[in-house]
Amino acid sequence: MTAPTPPDARLVRTTCPYCAVQCTFDLHIERGLPVKVTPTKDCPVAHGTVCKKGLAALSDVRHPERLTQPLLRKNGELVPVGWAEALAYVRDALTPLLDTRPDAVGVFGSGSLTNEKTYLLGKFARLALKTANIDYNGRYCMASASSALNRSVGYDRGLGFPLADMGSSDLILLVGANIAETLPPIMQYLKAAKDRGGVIYAIDPRATTTAKVAGQHLSPRVGTDGVLALGVLHLMKQWGKIRPTAPAHGMPGVLAQADDYPPARVAHECGIDEADLLTLARRYADAARPLILTGRGAEQHAHGTDTVQAWLNLAFLTGHFGKPGGGYGTLTGQGNGQGGREHGQKNDQLPGARSLKDPRHRAEIAALWGVEDTELPQPGRSAQNLLNACGREIEALIVLGSNPVVSAAGAGQVTENLRALKHLIVIDFLPSETAQLATLVLPGSMWCEEEGTTTNLEGRVQRRRRAITVPGAAREDWRILCDLAAAVGRPQGFTYGTFRELQDEFFLATKGGKADYSGLSAERLDRATAQWPVKSATGPDTPYAYAPTYPTADGLATLHVPSFPLPTPPRQLTLTTGRLGNQYQSGTQTRRNAALKAEATAQIHPDTARDHGLRPGDSVTLRTLHGTATLPVQITPAIRPDTVFLPFHWPQTANLLTDPYTLDPHSHMPAFKGTPVTLMPAHSVAGIPLRPGLTGEVAAT
Repeated sequence: MTAPTPPDARLVRTTCPYCAVQCTFDLHIERGLPVKVTPTKDCPVAHGTVCKKGLAALSDVRHPERLTQPLLRKNGELVPVGWAEALAYVRDALTPLLDTRPDAVGVFGSGSLTNEKTYLLGKFARLALKTANIDYNGRYCMASASSALNRSVGYDRGLGFPLADMGSSDLILLVGANIAETLPPIMQYLKAAKDRGGVIYAIDPRATTTAKVAGQHLSPRVGTDGVLALGVLHLMKQWGKIRPTAPAHGMPGVLAQADDYPPARVAHECGIDEADLLTLARRYADAARPLILTGRGAEQHAHGTDTVQAWLNLAFLTGHFGKPGGGYGTLTGQGNGQGGREHGQKNDQLPGARSLKDPRHRAEIAALWGVEDTELPQPGRSAQNLLNACGREIEALIVLGSNPVVSAAGAGQVTENLRALKHLIVIDFLPSETAQLATLVLPGSMWCEEEGTTTNLEGRVQRRRRAITVPGAAREDWRILCDLAAAVGRPQGFTYGTFRELQDEFFLATKGGKADYSGLSAERLDRATAQWPVKSATGPDTPYAYAPTYPTADGLATLHVPSFPLPTPPRQLTLTTGRLGNQYQSGTQTRRNAALKAEATAQIHPDTARDHGLRPGDSVTLRTLHGTATLPVQITPAIRPDTVFLPFHWPQTANLLTDPYTLDPHSHMPAFKGTPVTLMPAHSVAGIPLRPGLTGEVAAT
């Protein structure tokens, strides 16, 4: 017998809390709680598909560890307190610093925040705290592609075309992009392209799930993707295929550089067969609508911007950049990674993708906020530099929706830096590893407990609708930021009566910026999603963002000559890091979800295992200049023999080993990929097990 439907049952349509595809689904609400997720077939992106993570998302909503009241550290322990005591702590902790040295206070945000919270966090840092030091974890994701796009064509929308265009491409190059595990709903577009006869290449040192589906796999050495692009460009020039998309600065220098990258050199440096390079280049030359998509595998390097630049140059010089079904794009990762990098939480940015260094942009936002432009700080430290300064130049840090103890490069050093802070204030809804170090934890809101908008990887803005209220004494994040502004005695500009007031101000703040959302409203987004820029309430959106002319000083693109380091010695093992399909980012939610089980292992090739005396089931100790980690080994032929792969979703694994100091000079991306590594059976290290902890020291048991 079917149970009767509760009288308060209802449906609420909202967006998934995970990746940048931003699938929409209906939440079935009964007795004030969501009980089921139903994918919506009229979703403009996923068309009724939702990955396993999205379907399992409700498990976290009322998790037993959900934070429901403030926690203040007393006598070394985090203990529950009321909001009055929590905000009094904020007042007493921060006010003396803000009165004398505001830049000693830092703010660390997240690519998972809604657009409205991104805007408010940037406003809070610069208006209430008056600190220059704000950045966010998106610096670790698509920052290199963002940098290359901004330098070349004046703005950054990861995909300047609708996702559906992928289905019309006749050649797709996935460069360091494992979308089958990281952006699963996009696989339908790859299938559409293959069904039309298109060829799909996965360019990756591992034969990932994506590579198996793609059908074509090229496995260059870690860090040589940009050299591969130069090799293809060399052949395009040799074969008479240079037909630039539009006039541009810098073309002669880029084409001259390509002369230095003949097939033999490129094959040697990339560690691939010359015949495979020639086949790839011939397919690119013959394609009518070739599409290049880069992911984190190509971008998370100290030369990530140059790698993206090399592929962007190739697309532009062969006449495909900005064309429907072809060109170049970057596959944004985090749920609101696109909107999160547009509206002010970057260290050098103001709302609407304005520049904090541009006098006109400063004046526009200062006028909106009712202050003099001289009161706005200049750009401060980018994310990794901000974390590296904690405990020294930075004495207090406010973290919203991020877990740098797991996600930051050099996580061991970052952890010690956060421990050295006088004040660490974390706003979150689950006790992340970063929250566990805090002096104050403030319970915030989850995705289905708040209103707002998110922007997906194709620049599509969608509504996130509140389905339920926050539990216990938790508060919505935007209200917490307003409470903090009041606590430090600077409430002006943070006294919104309703969320709608904040949202309307946000849309207005983007007007005239490159990322212009000013034509949007909740009502318009109820009718249909829209791809920015949207400049008026009655005007169109912009599905195709990269058609000439460009938002540059003279309307022209500028191509830059990329630079790459010498390849690693042939026998040097290189560490690369990445994601697993059942986990997400630092794992704060997914590691707690019983439906999303996964294991942290070190993936190595059988030849590498044999050389190091490792067998299936053994534990291996990995050592770099930055730390050590010990974990089980997974032996697989689906990886290059010179490469070691670690997932980064767990503490005390991948990012203990990565470099926190070597940054891309343009994007300030840390070198997550390409770290020289040594490994040995865990039982063989001087007879003493290595502590898989923070500093890589040998610890006796």
